Amino acid sequence: MAPRLSALILAAGFSSRMGQLKALLPLATEGQQTVLQRCVELFRQCGIDEVVVVTGHRHEEVGAMARGVGARVAHNPNFASGMYSSIRAGVHDLRDGTSGFFLLPVDIPLVRCGTIKRLADAFVRHSGHIFYPLFAGRRGHPPLLAAELIPLIKRERQPEGGLRTLLAEVEAARPAMVQEVQVADAHIHFDMDTPEDYLAARHALHRQEYPASDECAAILDHIHPMTAKGLAHGQRVAEVAVALCNAVNRHGGKQLDADLCRASGLLHDLAKGHPEHEEEGARWLRQLGFARAAEIVAAHKDLDWRPGRAIGERELVHLADKLVRGSRMVDLSERFEEKLVLYGQDAEALRAIGERYQLAVGLAEAVAAEAGQPVAEILQTVGRPCSR
Repeated sequence: MAPRLSALILAAGFSSRMGQLKALLPLATEGQQTVLQRCVELFRQCGIDEVVVVTGHRHEEVGAMARGVGARVAHNPNFASGMYSSIRAGVHDLRDGTSGFFLLPVDIPLVRCGTIKRLADAFVRHSGHIFYPLFAGRRGHPPLLAAELIPLIKRERQPEGGLRTLLAEVEAARPAMVQEVQVADAHIHFDMDTPEDYLAARHALHRQEYPASDECAAILDHIHPMTAKGLAHGQRVAEVAVALCNAVNRHGGKQLDADLCRASGLLHDLAKGHPEHEEEGARWLRQLGFARAAEIVAAHKDLDWRPGRAIGERELVHLADKLVRGSRMVDLSERFEEKLVLYGQDAEALRAIGERYQLAVGLAEAVAAEAGQPVAEILQTVGRPCSR
């Protein structure tokens, strides 16, 4: 039977360094979602049914917002004594039968659903009492704690050093019961304490659906490794896609996202070697929480586009892939000639290759028109192949 997991969101503090109550701050630019709402909806999106928000300072306002998005509320009247008192208040309110619980301070609001799912999956596959997400060699939030720790937390009223000390003692006594789970999520370390942090969080929200460079590295190094040949090809496609993007932006006045092009180009062959690798790679990225990158990866082999339609990041990465063979830039005729020779006896394959070639030619013409220069000239701005 699948484990029954819960989540505790700690939202009891004064927010003294912020100057405003963190839980109630609007996070989305349009002001439709607060910090607390995002935290609750993170767990809801990941299938965690029981979400308990621990309140303290201004508990009526925070509690009303929590209930409004379907969470239960556990009020901690002793919140001023420190975070551990809120953790104890929260675990006392968890329903009987929970197998484990995530523990997330409300000021760490940008964790991705993919991180929660990887922790939950590790909880199923491995024995353990403590599951930490790991990124760039450091543990972060939220840990996933097994229900076996609940009696210990309830019993210890205020251990010196709080929960951190308690978990360290558990690890020292039984290190095999602690698991580190590799994630592609830099935001497990992002703590929103100050007004400057708050502005950074709102800016980072727009990049949530594709990985930053260090998150790409985590995917390729720890989660879905690729061959050296595949990495070299992805790096080159990324460089070409960024060059095309910059050229279109400069001449056409667009604001296409070069970082999205770079990440999607780098990862487009993530599942190379698997059947329908473009769809499989997209599925992997969606699981990690990178929906925009997944959409582009899914379209790098076959693209629903025709002349007259808009050129976006998806089209640029698709074209970039057709302009690179291995780690070497080529023109479209050379790239497709190889395919024609390879599948010369397969009439259906030849038809598909011909259609892809015509689409690529049309894309190159459209990009050249928007960039104000031929694609071949744009490629001259791309340097020699380099390592990731």
